Amino acid sequence: MMLAQWQRRRWLVPNLTDASFQSTGSSVYYIGPGGDIDVPTRPDKIEAAYARRLNGAPLSQDGDFSPLDFSGADFLTPTNGLDAGVQPLDYNLTLIPSYEDYASIGMKALRAWPSMAFYNPAFQQGELYIWPIPQSGLWEIHILYKQPLPANLSASSAINLPPEYWDAIMWCLAARLSPSYGQEASPTVVAMVKSALGTIRTANTQIPTLGIPAILTNTQSPFYWPGLEIQKL
Repeated sequence: MMLAQWQRRRWLVPNLTDASFQSTGSSVYYIGPGGDIDVPTRPDKIEAAYARRLNGAPLSQDGDFSPLDFSGADFLTPTNGLDAGVQPLDYNLTLIPSYEDYASIGMKALRAWPSMAFYNPAFQQGELYIWPIPQSGLWEIHILYKQPLPANLSASSAINLPPEYWDAIMWCLAARLSPSYGQEASPTVVAMVKSALGTIRTANTQIPTLGIPAILTNTQSPFYWPGLEIQKL
């Protein structure tokens, strides 16, 4: 239960996962158990997305990870299709923030160069809409989402997380379970919880570079302001 709550907080997840699939011409792709991106738990949101024009490059292949221990044989190196001597082109997909915004698109069946993506976190499979709909076989769609944390753990299960998580799990569980035994977490326990979570926050926090919307830098835009040609702040 605690790790399920942690899963929804970006700074409590150790890394993002870059998953991909080849376009099939479909208007919607599914993310979750048995979906186009087959993961045990559908992500609650997508952090970023991009479309790769393959130009003859091979498809990317995800690596695999064994949850037993940390021996070198447990890590299978993924391939990203960038080392085949071919130059695929990546294009950022602007994320549509809400279903209401996606609903406002008039020509949802438009098939052209993809530029936007909307993710509906339906349960048990999330729904990914790419717009305009990319042509079958020419594109590889990539999404970035929070790596799933371990679930359905028992007392004897291996905790397959970086070492700094073990301390946080122990102290957070102590504070979480105290009321079940008619006790309040002591100030020492509370202090250790804050310290352990602070360490994880420091290690995991990533702040993307702030950019200016394209509409503000288009000289033909009524919102154009001279001197805003610099894209990054």
